[in-house]
Amino acid sequence: MPTSSPLVRWSTEMLPERTRFSTFREEFTRLNLALDVIDHSGGRPRINVTYLPLGPVGVCSIVTTPVEFIRHKRHLKDSRDQFGLNIVEAGPVQFANAGQEHVYDAGAACLVDRGRLLRVFGSRGASVKFVTVPAAALRSLVAQPEDLSGRPVRPGPALRLLHLYLQSLASFKEPPSSKLASTVGTHLLDLVAATLGPTVEAANLVTERGVKAAKLQAILAEVAQRFGDPNVDLNNVAGALGMSRRYVQKLLEETGKSFTEHLAACRLERAFAMLTDPHHLHLAIIDIAFAVGFGDVSHFNRSFRRHFGETPSGVRAASMVRQKSSCASSQCAGEGR
Repeated sequence: MPTSSPLVRWSTEMLPERTRFSTFREEFTRLNLALDVIDHSGGRPRINVTYLPLGPVGVCSIVTTPVEFIRHKRHLKDSRDQFGLNIVEAGPVQFANAGQEHVYDAGAACLVDRGRLLRVFGSRGASVKFVTVPAAALRSLVAQPEDLSGRPVRPGPALRLLHLYLQSLASFKEPPSSKLASTVGTHLLDLVAATLGPTVEAANLVTERGVKAAKLQAILAEVAQRFGDPNVDLNNVAGALGMSRRYVQKLLEETGKSFTEHLAACRLERAFAMLTDPHHLHLAIIDIAFAVGFGDVSHFNRSFRRHFGETPSGVRAASMVRQKSSCASSQCAGEGR
């Protein structure tokens, strides 16, 4: 796809049933993916695709009924000079590339040379997430990556970080700005290199750029996931991620906020959302304070007012007034019709 392409979310369910698969194949051709697609679902294909362009780097996720993707010799002239690192999220999925053929289950990964013949067969419910990177850019960080093509990628911390970083991109509902896209694309290139094994010359660059960014993202995601636990602390988060307490502190300090400040911000933002949500009107403010991880309602009230400039009860009251006003306006509009 061209680097200026928007975020793509696409499903065969969006297509007329009678021409569903033929239209899907045409779309693959239009997007210049240089692949043939063969349906093995018995005539009921369901393929969901998400694609996010990040400059010259791309991130794609595919969930499918049984299907086969094949890059024949006739496709090679249209193939891009790229490598793709594929992570299987639900398998089994069979990859054949560069004279190698292996079956991969969930959590496994492999590198594919997109300039060579390729066959991918996914079973029902198969799900693959992959990163495509320019061959020249990867070769500047990894020695002869073509020798790794078609082979299983060794599991380890770098692959886990890559997977976590890819999961964090699901928060993009729209294409990121060109500057952010370029930064994220560079991080992904570094993480692919770290997963495969960078050269001695590139190791420090990869670690200080993409790997460091991915570790910070993993820390923030862990805090966002566990803030509701009143007992969560710096040691818990560091231990869950296999990092030292001091290293987690150091990365967070570079954001301008401490661990305690990030944790409090998550709790307060969630509390604000609950206080302004009519579905949580049955909850007392003290219940909301405990639900988001505060152990003391007085501390919650002080922190909330300092953060938002208003008390929890004031925010809830103002929200109720707005909701009543909105309902009244809707009723008047209905009577006017």
